[in-house]
Parts: sequence; structure tokens; C-alpha cells
Amino acid sequence: MKRRSALLLVTALLLSLFACGQKQTEADTGLSLWFPSQRGDLTTALSTEAYTGAEMIPDLMNALLAGPTGEKTGLLPFAPAGTTLVDWSARARTAEIVLSGQYAALSGMDRTLADYCVALTLIQIEGIDGVRVNVEGQPAGRLLRAGDVVFSGAEEEPVEVPATLYFRMVNGGGLGYELRTFRLTEDETPAKAVLEALIAGPEEGDQLAALLPGDLTVYAVWLDDGTCSVNVSSALLDNVPEAAEEQELVIVSLVDTLCSLDNVKQVQILVEGETISRYGEIDLSGPLLPEAQ
Repeated sequence: MKRRSALLLVTALLLSLFACGQKQTEADTGLSLWFPSQRGDLTTALSTEAYTGAEMIPDLMNALLAGPTGEKTGLLPFAPAGTTLVDWSARARTAEIVLSGQYAALSGMDRTLADYCVALTLIQIEGIDGVRVNVEGQPAGRLLRAGDVVFSGAEEEPVEVPATLYFRMVNGGGLGYELRTFRLTEDETPAKAVLEALIAGPEEGDQLAALLPGDLTVYAVWLDDGTCSVNVSSALLDNVPEAAEEQELVIVSLVDTLCSLDNVKQVQILVEGETISRYGEIDLSGPLLPEAQ
């Protein structure tokens, strides 16, 4: 196995730029799989899980695509559900990885983090110094090396993003709201930050209560011509309320919150990377407009 000085350099860059204060806990023997790590605040960093399989590109990639084993808590899948390894090659000390179209759902910082999960995993292989992550049928991605300055934009001046978060009114049965202002860097996704705050619940008083499941994970959020697509975990479908009125409160809370952001006109909800037809009696097969419209 190759020396890990370059890998540890990138680890230090990742941790310092995100100020996450984590340390790699696996022993220096054996390989590691890199995954996004969900923290208690709105910042996402990377962390590792031990890997004991073959030191071969397809084996490492298949283990990475299978997701965290659960042996280490707080790790998230690095790619949307259904993503597969289409092709790979290794020449001139560079690994070329081609992933299926589902991977194209990632954008911005989510895509950058995912690309580095692949790169940091594969540069552990003897003879691999760089990694290029491509999507089938799309232009080639940029070459990632261990010594890159990974997230230069993360230290830029934060901007303030206003949003209206809708929660259940404890004593009224309808929806109330909180006005929030999020301080985000340009590399953070406002819609994802706002949705994660909605899941976390209200901050002011005891008159409002969260509607979304507390264990709901937001895998990815992207905006395309006014349509905000959100890919969340299957926890959304656990314990769907029986009453149609309750089902509507859950969905309206999510949609109206995201549509309070600039440039978001409608919301498409995906679960584990797939479009679902219904949430109880609510049609989710297409994008949803906010209730005000």
C-alpha cells in the first residue's frame, strides 16, 4: 500500500476548512471508504469507514456505492440511490470513473463532496495519484488530486438568506411560521440548509411543532429553472398520517417553506432518488406549487 502523506494532507484541509474538529479514527493499516458525515449543524464534512476488501478499483467503488455499513454512525451515502459504476480505467497514474445518470442529480457543494469521496478512496491504491469522476453521457469531470486545495470558496464572506419555515400550530391544527435568516457561504445550498432546519423544528416558543420526521435525511437538493428537486430518505414514508388533512400539512409545510426562497417556484419530491406517486392521498408524481398559488 502506498504511503498516505498526501491523503492525510487532504484530510487536514477538509477538516480545517469546515472547522469540524474530527480526526480519522481508523488504524493506518487497511483502506478506508470516504462518505459525507452529517453533523448536528448545517455543515457537511467528510469522514471514513474501514474497508477490508480487495485493493482494486471496482471493488472499492462497489463498496462505496453500497453506502456506509452502519458500523460508524453519522455517515451518509455519497451518491443518489440507484447510482452504479458504468465503466472505469486506470492509466498514467489516473483513475477514470464513469457513473450512471443518477449521479448527475448532485450539484454544487454536494457534487464536490461526492467527487472527493471517490477521489480520496481511490488515491489510496498504489499507482493512483489522480481521479476523474464522470457521468455517463456527459462531459468529463475535472481531475482531482490529493494535494488540491479542496474547498477554497468555503472561507468566503457568508451571505444572508431569508426564509419562512412552516410548522404545525400546536393549538390551532393549521400551519404557523417562523421567519429565519441563514448565514451561508456561496458553496452552501440554501434550499438544503432551510430544509434541514425545517426537519430540526421550530426555535421560538412552544406554539409550533415540527411536521417532518426527525430522522429524515436530505441527500441532495438542486434547482432547475424554478423547480427545486429534493432527494430525501425513505423516513418520509414511515408513519404517513392516516388523515388526508394531516398528510396535506406535511407536504404543504415542506413545499411552502422551500418556495419562500428566491427563485424557487415549485418543488419536486424524490425518495431514495426515485419519484414516488403518492404520499398517502397526496399526488407527488410531479412538481408541487405552494399552497398560496
